[in-house]
Amino acid sequence: MVEQRVIIDDNGYVSESFEDNKLGEDEDDFRSCCEDEDELKEIEEEYNKLDEHAVKMYFKGVSVAGPGDSPGSRISGVGVVIEKLGDDCPLRVQKRLDFYVDELVADYLALLDGLSVATGNDISRVCAFTDSELLHNQINNNDVIIESPLLLALRERIKEQSTNIETFVLKLVPTIDLQNASHLAQVAVGIIISSPPPDNSPTETCSICCEEKLSPMMLTLKCSHRFCSHCMKTYVEGKIQSAQVPIKCPELNCKYRVSASECSSFLPVLSYESFERAVDVLGSNNRIYCPYPGCSVLLDRDECLSDCGGFVCVECEVPWHTSMTCEEYRVLELEEREDGLVLTLGRNKRRRCQMCRRMIELADGCYHMVCL
Repeated sequence: MVEQRVIIDDNGYVSESFEDNKLGEDEDDFRSCCEDEDELKEIEEEYNKLDEHAVKMYFKGVSVAGPGDSPGSRISGVGVVIEKLGDDCPLRVQKRLDFYVDELVADYLALLDGLSVATGNDISRVCAFTDSELLHNQINNNDVIIESPLLLALRERIKEQSTNIETFVLKLVPTIDLQNASHLAQVAVGIIISSPPPDNSPTETCSICCEEKLSPMMLTLKCSHRFCSHCMKTYVEGKIQSAQVPIKCPELNCKYRVSASECSSFLPVLSYESFERAVDVLGSNNRIYCPYPGCSVLLDRDECLSDCGGFVCVECEVPWHTSMTCEEYRVLELEEREDGLVLTLGRNKRRRCQMCRRMIELADGCYHMVCL
């Protein structure tokens, strides 16, 4: 039976069926459903474009509000795992934030950090996974109204970052699929720092703290050396505070310098900003680092005596080469420059002949040598 509405006027009455209104509502619902399906189809098409050169990015933000109002009782952190097909060493981002935010904001920051690392590693195709339906809808649908100015700014920043990537897809997945990223974030904020490793979970020894750490807690630098994220954070922050930038790999005798993209994967926001400022200061000022082992203080080029008491050649940026001009030092082969014996022999008035490469002691006369 069709419900009817009767309108009576002076000429009689007009009968109107509610079926017409119901059909109109159904049509609107159908159109809305089709639009959602078109949007999902577009996302699925982008996902199908991904190939073996693409990466899967799992990200998760964690926020914990403990009892009390002290700053230490409210903490937030992020964790990101970026996996590439056939690569057993995924990229990881693990950091404790310098401030407390709600979990949705933490998810946004985790995605933003992940995109920054992907861009820094020249990754062009990214499929990101989140368990936040709200974030998923806000990022994938520009028509969704965001009232929070912070979230709106973060969405714009993410959109800006994604333009640097050839293909970017964000998919909604169950929370269990993000357990590795969630684990990184929980360790960063200290929720499970004292928990024993699960059975059969792979562990590694960090060469800095000499403790067994779960493999997801380890960071791999581009020089292939691995350290736990906590030790790297402490090490780099210490170097930043003492203005020892650029920062060398902590591994003994390794000359690799930790890149900005690597630092961004484990440094809190404020620490990373301090790192960027230190790099800018180094580039904008005519300064060098003390070349003596264990010192590395920042020196002005007008100084020749370091805080450690060692004399420095500011032109060659090496320990003072006594009885050897800068030109003579620079023509030495690289391995000879780095050989401490060269500087010692220089102090003892000995030189290496540039023709036959034999060491010659200066007994008298000038420093000019000719191989006969």
